[in-house]
Amino acid sequence: MSLIWENLARQLDRVRAGETDSGSTVSVSRQIRLEAALAAIQDKGSPMMIESLKAAIDGREPNFDMPEFPAGLEPKVSGPDAFLESIDRSYKPEA
Repeated sequence: MSLIWENLARQLDRVRAGETDSGSTVSVSRQIRLEAALAAIQDKGSPMMIESLKAAIDGREPNFDMPEFPAGLEPKVSGPDAFLESIDRSYKPEA
């Protein structure tokens, strides 16, 4: 999966490099590269990757439907702390 993300990042860097100075017009080569990137990940990529590319082709911000926080988790808690709070006490590491 990391190779797909690296490939997408490289492809997007190339697309950004092909933008015009004015930023108001989209070059044909940029459009072709975006469509090629979308075709490459259409069946293998994550829904977020696909939505990002479709939004770039359409010239809009991507619309991500992010999952809700699990019940009982505070939005301020993330990463390892959130994981440790969500697991059963018997599985938590001893401090």
